[in-house]
Amino acid sequence: MKHRMISRSAGACAAAVLLAACASSSSGSGGSSSGPVTYGVLSCFTGRLASLGQAMLQGARVAQSEINTAGGVLGRKVQLVTGDTSCDVADGVTAANQMLTKNVSGVIGPETQEINGVEPILDSNHIVDEFQGGDTARDHQTDPYFFRDSPSDSQLGVAMALYAHTKGYTKAVMLFYSDPAAQTFLKPVSQTFTKLGGTILKTIIVTPDQTSYLSQVREAIAAHPQVIFTQEDPPTAAVLFREFKQLGGQNIPWVGTDVTSGSDYLKAIGYPTAHAVLTSVYGTSVSGAATTAFTNKFNTLYPSQKTAGPLANANYAYDAVISLALAGDYAKTTNGTTVAHDMTKVTNPPGTACYTYSTCLKLLKAGTKINYEGASGSLDYNQYNNTFGPYGAFQASTSGVEQQVYVMSATALAAATP
Repeated sequence: MKHRMISRSAGACAAAVLLAACASSSSGSGGSSSGPVTYGVLSCFTGRLASLGQAMLQGARVAQSEINTAGGVLGRKVQLVTGDTSCDVADGVTAANQMLTKNVSGVIGPETQEINGVEPILDSNHIVDEFQGGDTARDHQTDPYFFRDSPSDSQLGVAMALYAHTKGYTKAVMLFYSDPAAQTFLKPVSQTFTKLGGTILKTIIVTPDQTSYLSQVREAIAAHPQVIFTQEDPPTAAVLFREFKQLGGQNIPWVGTDVTSGSDYLKAIGYPTAHAVLTSVYGTSVSGAATTAFTNKFNTLYPSQKTAGPLANANYAYDAVISLALAGDYAKTTNGTTVAHDMTKVTNPPGTACYTYSTCLKLLKAGTKINYEGASGSLDYNQYNNTFGPYGAFQASTSGVEQQVYVMSATALAAATP
């Protein structure tokens, strides 16, 4: 299949604006039979990784508009409420508990940093969680309320190593900051790169937000790598890239995670630098009716961002909301236990493939078994409620717009996986 480009928008809305526009002060109706159906978007809207929340909310808003245009879920409009976790466990617990007062019927999010604190709360209240983090510890999870429609970091790590291999790089340094979400990449990147014939020369872990990393930068440059694998927050990246240039390492290529594609990250290191040496790897969309529906609705809601396109990973949140809504339609209830049981009945084969909420809903009303194929690819959950999909390599233009330069299929990733 051909894949289309998803670009990072350099002009993403500020988190405060998004929250004001999309959060509702009225309570949701949960499993009741009247009033709106309320879904929560639980993510980082402030802090170093606020771009993750912006993307998640953007995708959820596009899905909300599509669902409501088609008549809603069980004839009821969908409303969104937000909870700001700041990508912190304690803040995530507070945000999740506050979200429960809105009587939510399902939650989109959070990320890896908060999930261990949030999951028990959602489980005890029988709320379906469409997890948006890459935590590799969840690759074989057994929570019946937990669904991950975005691929694991184990797959992203494989994709990063595979892309470097396709470029002919055989000697690499891994430079990651100490955040738990970043640490999950070390094993899949190193094992895949080694399997493909490469050598990891050094693994360097830095503490975020220091004023200087000269000793670590010298260590990296002295190893003479052909490529650096990386993830760190924007302030840390700004110092690192500046000091690499200062010490003569400005021409070393970098391969980063989705975090390195954020507009705040690109601004921090400078668009010319990003264009010259940085390639960001993250999940990409497949072409087809689902992507067309997603893009068209996005262009309607975000006309000023039409050229740049949706934020990276917004398509996952979009598919999460659509599939959650379809599961409710199939189950004829928004009760979490029933919806969780019926999720794969609308996402997995066998069934008639459908690509938009309205067409899938019509099939369900006609009594037809469906197989929703999303904007992020086939939403087929395995026995651990995880999904798999293609990855793209993206490079920023000199104006900060991400452009896809390479695609790695799920089949290629499977072959490269150790």
